[in-house]
Amino acid sequence: MSRIAISIACAALIFFVTGCGEEMPASLDGNGRLTFMVVDTTGLLPGGTPGVPMPVDSAEVRLKSRSHEFAVVGQTDDEGMVAFDGLVSGWYEVFARKEAVIENNEKLFTGGFDLTLKGYEEIDSTVTVNLISTSDLMINEIFYAGSDASSFYFYDQYVELYNAAADTMYLDGMILTRQLQSAPADMDEVSFVRAIYAYQFPGTPVTGRQYPIAPGQFMVVAADAVNHTQWCKLSIDLSHADWEFFNPLSSDYDNPAVPNLVNINPASKVDYMINLVHGAVCLCTGAPESITYGPDEEGNMRFYIEISSVVDGVEYASSSTSTKELTARVDAGFAGVGNTRYSQQSTERRVLGLDTNDSSFDFVLTKSTPGYTHAQ
Repeated sequence: MSRIAISIACAALIFFVTGCGEEMPASLDGNGRLTFMVVDTTGLLPGGTPGVPMPVDSAEVRLKSRSHEFAVVGQTDDEGMVAFDGLVSGWYEVFARKEAVIENNEKLFTGGFDLTLKGYEEIDSTVTVNLISTSDLMINEIFYAGSDASSFYFYDQYVELYNAAADTMYLDGMILTRQLQSAPADMDEVSFVRAIYAYQFPGTPVTGRQYPIAPGQFMVVAADAVNHTQWCKLSIDLSHADWEFFNPLSSDYDNPAVPNLVNINPASKVDYMINLVHGAVCLCTGAPESITYGPDEEGNMRFYIEISSVVDGVEYASSSTSTKELTARVDAGFAGVGNTRYSQQSTERRVLGLDTNDSSFDFVLTKSTPGYTHAQ
C-alpha cells in the first residue's frame, strides 16, 4: 500500500577481513567500525526543505547481527552521525527511527537495510534507503508453515494485526483474504487484486465503530481458536485468540467464546487455510463499492478488490526467487524467505510499525508470537 516516502542516507565505513589461509576462521573475527549519517529529504521534519538532505539529530539507530548474537543501540548527534566500533565480521541489519510531532500529530520516521561486514580493510560507502511515516493498521505476523510433519499438522495458522497509529482504529466490516495463487499477466496493470477467500469482520465497513483496535494493540485471528497442543505437542495454544475465521458453509469448528470473521464467498466450502510455502494475505476496508464478485476466465468465482481499498498486503514465499503472485504495488517482496513446511516458524515484522511496502525487508523469521512480538 502507499506510504509517505522519505529517505535516509547512511555513510558506512565497512572493514573487510584478510585471512592467512583458505580455511574459515574457527571463531568470530574482526574489529570493524560502522558510521552512519541519518538524513531526512522530505522536509516534513522541523527545519527541513523538500528534496534537500537534512541531518536528523537524536535519531535512534539500532545495529543487530543476523549471523551471531549481537545488538546495540546508538543515537545520532547534532550532525546526524552515529558510529559503532569493535565489530566482528558478520551480517548486520541497521534500523533508524525518529519520533516527531508534526501538526499536533505524533509521527514515526523509520528506515533501514542489511549489510555484510568483513573485517579490517576500510571502505567508504554511501547507501540510500526509504524512510516511511507509519500510522496505519497492518498485518504484523502470519503463522502458516505448520508445526509437525509427522502428523501433517497445520491447523494452527493465524494472522496477527497491529495498530501502529496514534489513534484508535476500527475493524468493522474489514476483510482478510487469501489471494489467488497465480501470476496473471496483467496483475501489475489492473486496478484490483484477486482473492479466493474473503472473511469479514462484523459491523459496517468504513463508518462502523463497534470493533476498536487501540494504538499499540495486537489482534490475533486464528484459523481455529483452540489449544492445538492437545493434538500436536509442538503446536501452540490459540484458545484465547481475539478472533476466529469461521465458514458456516463447511463443518468448521467454532469456538463460541471467540468472535468470528465469517466467510462471504458462497462458492467456498472450506475453512480459512493458506498455503504452507507460498501465498499472500490482504487486509481490506470491505467497502462494498470496492469489491466485485464474479467468475474469472476459467469460470472460477473470485473477489476483485480495488487496490485503493487494500489497507495492507503481505506475500510470503520460501524462496526469494519465487514468482510474484501479488502486485508490487501492494507488496514488492516476500516475507518468510527460508521458511519450510512444518518448521514451527512464523514470519513477523522485524520492527513494530515498520512497513516499507517490501516484505523482503520488513519481515523476519521467528517462533510464533501470537499477541506479542519478538521485537519487544
